[in-house]
Amino acid sequence: MLLELYYPLVNHKIVTMKNVHIKLMILLSIALSSINFGNAQGNSVNELGFEVKRVYPCITITKEQLKGANKLIDLNSRFKSDWIREYISVEIQTIHKGKTIKSLNKNGILSQEQKDNMNKADVGTNIYVRVKYMPENTLKHNEPKELDFTFLVDPNNGAKYVDGQEELNKYLKEKVIDKIPANSFKGYDLTAIKFTINEEGEIVNAHIFDALYQPFKNEKVNKLLLETISNMPCWKPAEYANGTKVKQEFVLTVGNMKSCVVNLLGIYNNGERED
Repeated sequence: MLLELYYPLVNHKIVTMKNVHIKLMILLSIALSSINFGNAQGNSVNELGFEVKRVYPCITITKEQLKGANKLIDLNSRFKSDWIREYISVEIQTIHKGKTIKSLNKNGILSQEQKDNMNKADVGTNIYVRVKYMPENTLKHNEPKELDFTFLVDPNNGAKYVDGQEELNKYLKEKVIDKIPANSFKGYDLTAIKFTINEEGEIVNAHIFDALYQPFKNEKVNKLLLETISNMPCWKPAEYANGTKVKQEFVLTVGNMKSCVVNLLGIYNNGERED
């Protein structure tokens, strides 16, 4: 008799616990759905991300950095001196008054001649470094190796939109960003329009970044972006302290900046600095 009374009680408790568990799961699902719905609503009203960035050459340094340079690593932060057991020669090639000048050394410390030649190099010209060395390794028969790199000294003043960054953003937003149909960009979609500001401040060579690397294939949007960049007002060109003006490359990115395409655009200087 007691057992007969006990089992219904046990079964009732089990059923009750199951019901409570089911109700909790339903409430949790509703809560998560509400959160996801809220996020979806937030994404739908978020403005489309866009920005204009400088496209850097592989290696650039400032004039101040060049003046203070004493070692090869000061010219190229990625230079690995611990790879080298013994220097054979270090050649630095510069251009001065249109003529090529070479200066040699036999270690990773820059000679005064090399420093002088780099500091008086024609503005806007590349400086070339070639290092011949014996590598640091455990091989019995070590053979000479060679590495080289080229760097550019940045202008004192980079190219800028005449009315400033805020007005540039306003111009792009009004002329093109606000005209892009909703939901044109989804997930990691990103498009990039590269362009050059020449010595006169004109926009030249505007083009869509190589389509092979771009997952975004909306031709109408890309065409609209390209036309807007091409018709943009003139900028103030990049300029060195002596008044020499040089061209600089930029890129307009629209969409998700977490896209892997960003790594191909060259918008980070040596992977360390950005405008």
